[in-house]
Amino acid sequence: MFPRTKTKRLFTSTTVDFLSRDNLNLLGGGMTRIYHVVRFKSGSAYVLFDGCNWNCSFCVWRKVTRWSLCLPLKTRRRLDSIWKAGRVRYLSVDEVANLLKNAEVTTAFLGGGEPTLDPELKTLMRALRREGINPWIVTNGENLDDEMVGLAEGATFSIKALDDELHRRITGVSNRRAIENFRSYAGTGKLVAETVFVPGLVECDEIERIARFVASITPEMRLRIDPLVQGANIEKVDECIERVREILPKTDRIRVKGSIEPPEILYPEVRRWERR
Repeated sequence: MFPRTKTKRLFTSTTVDFLSRDNLNLLGGGMTRIYHVVRFKSGSAYVLFDGCNWNCSFCVWRKVTRWSLCLPLKTRRRLDSIWKAGRVRYLSVDEVANLLKNAEVTTAFLGGGEPTLDPELKTLMRALRREGINPWIVTNGENLDDEMVGLAEGATFSIKALDDELHRRITGVSNRRAIENFRSYAGTGKLVAETVFVPGLVECDEIERIARFVASITPEMRLRIDPLVQGANIEKVDECIERVREILPKTDRIRVKGSIEPPEILYPEVRRWERR
């Protein structure tokens, strides 16, 4: 049984879990840990899994919101109300596949949360492939295996820190296994490296070390540097990107021009519960 996402005192806008431990023990028969799905105008979807095997000190899903960050605050608060009312549940493999198929999704980003903890992940990925949907894993990499990588269109592999002591401070666990997996799968051409610029914790010196490590294996790999959601300093992040490009040329962050159109919520069905 993988660990339950802790919400009390960790999520800022809610105080209770919607599933009891007894309910978690009943999961099986094609039931996933997926609780939230959104679709973007581009045709991609983000599929959120509950639970993680790490306890990152700056985790967005535990510290800020359990919902898509691209949703307006008002919408996320509405979703929190639905969650607290116990009207959110985990979806089955078939439900997720049908939801994405009917929404004409082309690529499904499987994240959260840590998707590789879900025993139904591979079954889901195969189901998506059958529907012509490309599965893309967003992961800490610790539990990646050959079959997951083989089924995936790609994987965003998050490296929190290269220094193991710092990694333990951030996540509570060693990075040894994750780093071994990165070495194993970097040559597949499917990985995109990612890290988070965290002021006072993971700054550019450490990110340069990460870049040197990545470049020593695959110098053509992309590296994405994400600003910290909780108080991002974009100027410092951009300065770091310029430095890191001297080591790993394909380094950047997500850049958005103009206003962002909020994604469509495929699950939970907000309008359905608003009518009640």
